[in-house]
Amino acid sequence: MDIRRFAPASLLAAALCTAAALCTAAVLLAVARPVGPGYVARRSELALPPIAFVSRAPLAERGAIPGLGPHHRAAVPGGRLMLRDADGATRPVLRDRVLWDCADPAPAPDGKRIAFAGTVHPDSAWRIWIVGLDGKGLVRVTGDARGFELPRADAGLAQGPADGGGTRAAPFHVPAELERFDDLDPCWLDDHLLCFASTRFPQRAQYADVPVTNLYLVRDDGTGLRRISSERNGAEEPALDPRTGGIIYARWWFNRWRASASDPRGISEDPARALPRDSINAWQLVLIHPHARGPKLAAGSFGSRLDAMGTQPAPTAGGSVLATYALNLGLWPRPGPTGVHRLYRDGRATRRVAGAIVPERGTDPYRSTLGLAAPSACAPAVLPDGRVLMSYDPGARGDFGLWIASRDGARLAPLLDLPGTLELDAAPVVRRALPRSAWEDEPGVSPAAEQAILRGDVRDPALQTFTFECADVFASGGASGAPTPEPGLRLKFFAALPRFDRAGGDTAVLIREVPVGPRGAIRAGGLPAGVPMFEQLARADGTPLLTAHGPAHVPGLNAGSPGAVTRCIGCHAGHSRLPVIARR
Repeated sequence: MDIRRFAPASLLAAALCTAAALCTAAVLLAVARPVGPGYVARRSELALPPIAFVSRAPLAERGAIPGLGPHHRAAVPGGRLMLRDADGATRPVLRDRVLWDCADPAPAPDGKRIAFAGTVHPDSAWRIWIVGLDGKGLVRVTGDARGFELPRADAGLAQGPADGGGTRAAPFHVPAELERFDDLDPCWLDDHLLCFASTRFPQRAQYADVPVTNLYLVRDDGTGLRRISSERNGAEEPALDPRTGGIIYARWWFNRWRASASDPRGISEDPARALPRDSINAWQLVLIHPHARGPKLAAGSFGSRLDAMGTQPAPTAGGSVLATYALNLGLWPRPGPTGVHRLYRDGRATRRVAGAIVPERGTDPYRSTLGLAAPSACAPAVLPDGRVLMSYDPGARGDFGLWIASRDGARLAPLLDLPGTLELDAAPVVRRALPRSAWEDEPGVSPAAEQAILRGDVRDPALQTFTFECADVFASGGASGAPTPEPGLRLKFFAALPRFDRAGGDTAVLIREVPVGPRGAIRAGGLPAGVPMFEQLARADGTPLLTAHGPAHVPGLNAGSPGAVTRCIGCHAGHSRLPVIARR
């Protein structure tokens, strides 16, 4: 492989290191033998299935990893789709210069094909492709049609009560930077159905000026395209959950609209007018099921923000989920030192597998990676015997190779590291017998509903509706932070509607207020489905209710699916995994 077409000489020189430095790194990391660019494990060392991965040029920005985080997920440094065969030989799957860059390979259940994201030129958009393991039969699955028509230029975006603007409307116009969309992160749900992340629905993230990703379905022949998630800031890196048939994905949990006692609306986008509270800006793993069930938090401990953070999920046969974590929980503008940890669905403490030891407090010099260059790990995958396959940079040089870790991370072994490139997104090629997915019958968001959301028309019947039920908003389930009962409480439902002309990319509109029952029960029907929303508990005078941890105000955004009944209990971190038990 001629990597010179991907990286300039300066990057190639930076990627090379001396044997002495490699040996020093090996001693520090207690690795059996040194590893560096050009290393390939001997065939006798590891008995493995074929492994698909990508070999990509490094980015010029220090600490940036191609494909990781909202700023670099669609970067196009150049790269190739690769395969390590079962006999240990490594080869490119596609002929040279067929595609400029490749990412996110996902072997099909039949073990004969690979779905992946690819781009033809450095300035072209990412699309989903499929190719045989032998490099034959290359087809593009997703096309350049968005899947729905954008509203007319004379249509308006609603301006609701949170703006103080009544029914005024602003002209509809999609900014030029949102006219392009990228398709990324494919995964197989059965033999013919794919889930992937895309920026096809035009929206700007609240925290950063980047397009918002959401999840889509498409069949391997390119038919049946539809959106199935309604995240306000980002939904990406989907993975099939083998235990439930659902989809685990990473979402960006953030809400720029904060509770305010000085604003008569009860909310403000101005931090100076907001009530003090612990803000949340992190990627977390959630689980959704077909037929309008979810999302729920998929895994993680609530001992700290870091223990609940995750992206690039890899569910295991035992039920835990491997994921990438980072020093910067929001991954913007760059992740900082990264690692791989194991999250559990029952709330047990998260366990680090490999990578940077990230401090809980940035001022802790003895646990911090800030003073010393830290090893980094990302993109975990599960091997058939339960070991962890991942990308690992032991020397903190920005050069990732493929490594294998024992289940607990106590033992690390190098697999391969090609010179001058980053080896990323490895996935074992293993035949799996998957039944027809229930997602095949999931209708997703209709084209008419897509237009209504962009117009900000929450009363359009094309949106359909869902019902919200909370069994007891005062329940704690053993966790701290639940609100204290008092008479006259009401739950406010706000919708975050697109507004491209505003900083933050949206406006907040009060949809409904619902009284809280004497025993904490709340029920609200007829809420607009597929619209990002957040909730706030308010006193009788309209001011936000305060708890021991700040105002009772949802620090992220969520959405209900058409026809769903969303059931929960409590009002505190982690409530979405508490069982809802009927009160007698």
